[in-house]
Parts: sequence; C-alpha cells; structure tokens
Amino acid sequence: MKRLHLLVALSFLSNIGILSAQDRKSFDPIDLVNIKQVRDPQISPDGSMVAYVVETPMPAGERRSSQIWLVLSDGSAPARAFATGGASNTSPRWSPDGSSLAFLSNRENLTPNNRTLKFSIVGAEDRKDIFPPDPKSSTTEERAAKPVDQIWLISMRGGEAMQVTDIPGGVKKFKWSMDCKQLAFVRTDQDTKQELERKHRKEDQIEVDANYKYDRLWVYDLAAQQVRLVTRENMNIDDFDWAPDSSRFLVRISPTPRIDDYWRVSKIAILSASDGSTVKTLLEHAAYNRVSWSPNGRSVLFGKPSPRNITGVPVLYNLEGAKETVIGDSYPATLEDIVWDPDSKTLTACGIEGASPAFFRVDASSGSLTRIGQQGTTESFTLSKDGQKLAFLAQTMEHPDEVYVRVIGQDRILTNVNPQVKNWKLGTSEELSWKSSKDGKTIHGILLLPAGYKKGKRYKTIVHYHGGPEEAWAAGFHGSWYDWGGILASHGYVVLLPNPRGSDGAGTSFTEANYRDWGAGDFQDNMDGLDLLISRGIADPNHLGVGGWSFGGFMTSWTVTHTDRFKAAIVGAAVTDLFTMATTSDIDPSYLDSYYGDLRSNRKLYDEHSPVRFLDHCHTPALVIHGEADVRVPISQGEEFYYGLRFLGRETQFVRYPREPHIFREMEHQRDSLERMLRWYDSHV
Repeated sequence: MKRLHLLVALSFLSNIGILSAQDRKSFDPIDLVNIKQVRDPQISPDGSMVAYVVETPMPAGERRSSQIWLVLSDGSAPARAFATGGASNTSPRWSPDGSSLAFLSNRENLTPNNRTLKFSIVGAEDRKDIFPPDPKSSTTEERAAKPVDQIWLISMRGGEAMQVTDIPGGVKKFKWSMDCKQLAFVRTDQDTKQELERKHRKEDQIEVDANYKYDRLWVYDLAAQQVRLVTRENMNIDDFDWAPDSSRFLVRISPTPRIDDYWRVSKIAILSASDGSTVKTLLEHAAYNRVSWSPNGRSVLFGKPSPRNITGVPVLYNLEGAKETVIGDSYPATLEDIVWDPDSKTLTACGIEGASPAFFRVDASSGSLTRIGQQGTTESFTLSKDGQKLAFLAQTMEHPDEVYVRVIGQDRILTNVNPQVKNWKLGTSEELSWKSSKDGKTIHGILLLPAGYKKGKRYKTIVHYHGGPEEAWAAGFHGSWYDWGGILASHGYVVLLPNPRGSDGAGTSFTEANYRDWGAGDFQDNMDGLDLLISRGIADPNHLGVGGWSFGGFMTSWTVTHTDRFKAAIVGAAVTDLFTMATTSDIDPSYLDSYYGDLRSNRKLYDEHSPVRFLDHCHTPALVIHGEADVRVPISQGEEFYYGLRFLGRETQFVRYPREPHIFREMEHQRDSLERMLRWYDSHV
C-alpha cells in the first residue's frame, strides 16, 4: 500500500499547454482508473538513456499490459517503445557495462533463432517441482496455460530480444553480477507433479502453515547458459544483493514465506554464492528495509527494527570492524530508498520530510543527512555509474508521475505519458503544519483547494486519512484509486490530508508516537488540523465528511464513533475490531503485537481501541466498502461495523467486491467504488 507523492517545482506549460479553467472538465473516476502508470526508471551506466515501464489499465479478465520504454536523458528525442511483445514486460535492468538490457517478460517465444533455447538446470536434481512436461498429462496443459515471467535479454547494439531462462514457475526478481557474467534471481517453489495431479482431481484442501513455497536464490551463468540452485535450505529470500566480487550475497532471510515473517521476522546474513552456505550472520532480527553492498565491498546497508519494532531504521555496517552506524538518527524525516554513491563514502537517499518529498546526501562515516535540492521523490531512483546523473519519478498537483533526470542539481522532465490530464479541472495544494492541542507536537499535512477557490468563502470539506499507520501524504498528484483527493477537489471540495502521529515524515520517534494509542493522540491531531481550516475560514463546519482506506478506514470508523461533527463517512477496508484483526490478518500476530503487546495480556487494551466497541455512539451515515478476498484486513472487519450499525438502526450501506484483495485490482471495481464515494459525499455533505 505504501504510495507517496511528490511536488516538483517545474513547469509543464511547454509540454501540456495552457487551458482556462472553464475549458477543462471535471476529474472523474473513469479518468482516474484509465491513468497509465509510470514505474521503475532505470538509468543506463553511462547516463545517456533511461528505461522505464508504462502500465496501461485493462478491463477485468484481460492480462495487464506493461511495456518497457526508452528515452534519451538529454531530452533530445521523444521516448520510444523498446520492449513491447506479450502482455507484460517489466523490471528493465542494465548490465553493469551498459551493453545490454535484461528484463522480465511473459511473452511467448516466437523468434526463430530462439525457439531452441539452450537452457539447463544443475544442482536441483532433488527438486520435485522441476520436471519435464508430459504431453499426455492434463496438468501439463494447465501449467502451460498460465504465462509466467522469464528473463529476456536484448543487446543495445541491435537485434531482437533473446529468452534467457525457461524455468517452471518463472522468475520473481533478478540482479546482475558486477562482472556481467551472471544473473542471480529469485524463484518461488512450485507444485510438484503429484500436487498438480491432486489439485486437478479437486483434492485441493490446504493445510495451513504447512508445505511452504519458499523464495529461493538461483544463479544463471550467461556463458554456460546454465542455472543452478544456490539456497537449498528451507529459508525465504526476501531481498538480496551481490558482493562486488560476485563471491557472496548479502541477504535478508525470513524463516517462512508468510507475509508476517517477511515484514517482522527476518535476519541479515552473508551467503556463499557457490553453495548458499552461511558465511556470517550480521543481524538476527532485521527490519524490512532494502539490503545493498557498497561498491568497495567494505560495508553493507540494511535495516534494523525501531525501539518498539514498529518501523525500520536504516543502518550502515562496516564488515571489517563490525561497526554499525544509524542513518539520520536525529533527522526528522523518513527515508524510502538509499543508493550507494560510486566512491562508497556517501550515499544518495530519497524520502519525505514533513509532507515534502526530498533527496538527501548521506555521510557513510557518520550517517548524517543533508537535504539536497528543493524537490525530490519518495519512489525508488537510480544513479549513473559515475553518480552524476539520477533518474526518478516526479509529479505535481496537476500531473501524475513522469520520468525525470537530475544533472548537477538541475531537473529535466523526459516523458509525457498522460497528456490528457491537461484537460482536467484540478485544484491547487499547499503544505500545512499545526501544533497538536494534546502535547504541542508539530503535525504536517496537505491542503487541497478546489479549482476556482475564492478566499473568504467556506467550502464543504473532506478529511481523508492515509493507511498504515506508517505512511504519509505528500505534496503531489492526488489521484490514485485509494487517494481520492484530486477527484474531490475537482468536484468542489476542500480536502485535508493529515499526517498525525504514527505517520512517516518526521523521524522514528514520531512514527512510534501512536504506540498503544490508536484513536487518541492521532485522532486529536487530525481534529486540530480540521479546526485550523475552520478558523481560517476555509472549511464549512456544517458540511464536513471523513473517509479513508485500511488504517485510514480505522481512523474513519474511530472518528464517527467519537464525534458527530461529520455528515458522512467512507469506511474503506477498515480495521474496526483489533482483537479479531489480530487473530485473522495475514500480518499478525507481529503487526498488532508491535503496537499493543501480546493479545492474552492486553485484551482490555485491544478492546479499548476498537471502534466496534463504540458503535452506539455513531450517528454519522457510513458507507462501508470491502474486498471479499482481503486477507490483510479480512472482510469480517467491515461486516462487524456494518451489521453492528444496522442492528442499531443507523444509516449505513455495505458494498462487497468479489475477488478483490486489500488493494482493488479490477478497474471496473475501482471505478464503481470511486463513483459510490463521490455520490455518498454529494448526497450527504
């Protein structure tokens, strides 16, 4: 769910033209779900080109369409489609020498020279999930009917893309070795032949917490056209990076592939690249931060748990002296991605400070942070080999993500993937901060004003909560499926996007400041922000709405059970009962245990912070929305809230979406839920 935004102080006027407000149309749900998503900008080692992915929304039942594009970093020529065969081409990765580009694709191998693929597997003779296809078996047809991602390679000197791997189950992610001779990749264990046959007979019962399918590390040798299994032991490879000399791997390992273990129960180790044996364990209890090895091979980067195990703290670890250095220990910001600079003496990082996306310089010896430039990103970014050019995604209030390059502190926009946005009536935004009336903490947020806003006039206002709680709103384009701000502003609403205690953007202590306190300090922080808008004559206190998704749904359900100041609420995929959430979610027990302690000893505390225990206080009309396939926040959470309100005779509606997990995937469902959101607010606020 972690998706933050950014404000780049660059003009799009030369790219998208100027339209008067009356010539523009409202930003509607159908517009939002058809926005193309720009992802994964990868700058070439020499800095001359950027490869990136464009994902085009497709109707339910059709394969997603993700294609790789290429653009010159000097902006001298328009971007061009580069790898477009099949439905999915993703994860472009330059070879360290820049001579070729590898990527993942589920395309069919139709190239004449490619049909006889030279590919062999060694060191996996006892793997029962790797077996030759049997043309007489129906399970073979079933497996072949499901396209999977394999690694493909294309030379920058010309020619067609060549398939590299052909392994059952495909490839999840991969990385080049620095000598360009090998590709390491993660593959998830697959069903054995016997398991496939059993499932074909509908003997498909599932024994919970048994028969795990692990993510294992494999290495492909390009010269030998051969792949070998590295991690034979049953452990899940959550993240990895090559040592510069290609002899070892830095890995984050969890004991099982359960998402709870992935996020909260993992360790950092160094493995031999030859046989997968553990060379050294660096940290027994790690956080979910990305791992990486310094270019000089002397230090590594990973994350350790914060004091209350709520978030991750990035640390540098010197391998020679076993010295640990915390990055940005006292700096009031949250880092999202950190990349080593070529000299290994500094690193470049991106993240959020307050509600502002930013880039930072990290001193490798002290871990100190220095903000660089006036804008930044909260997404991943890449550096050229000499560290002089940086490719990243950026957005403004008026435009979604595009590819940018930074050279000597100057930013240049390279793409215009969604030109239709210039026709939409969008509002303006500003960053806010206020003091909490609870204890004086500084709270940050974003204020969205409707198009044509007139100072001195009060407007209908929506308080929109983010998920997490360890997330944050940031300045940028507020138009994703669970970020309704842009649509609401286009339809005449003022929107407050608060980052209360527990959010990212103000350092570790602030992120942990809602420990055992959901619905107390954070609730007051939010109400203080709304009171600020009322005192400034912006928000109309008689026309207020509230809403949010996931933890934002929790805050919404808590809000309407503790105040009657709102006329309508949208309760999206909400945590409403902490006790049943702790016993049914795929991220528990660790997730709620980190906030509230073990369930047995703290049952009273769990109940005191559960909105369903206060349903009799709710008089706000509530639209409850939930996906039926949600394992993160099971639909029973929404059911408890809805049926409880219905039992009390309160105004409420409940909409269930078949097949949908925590984050909706089908564009028809996304559109419908957004249209219902807008109608609910329009009819009640």
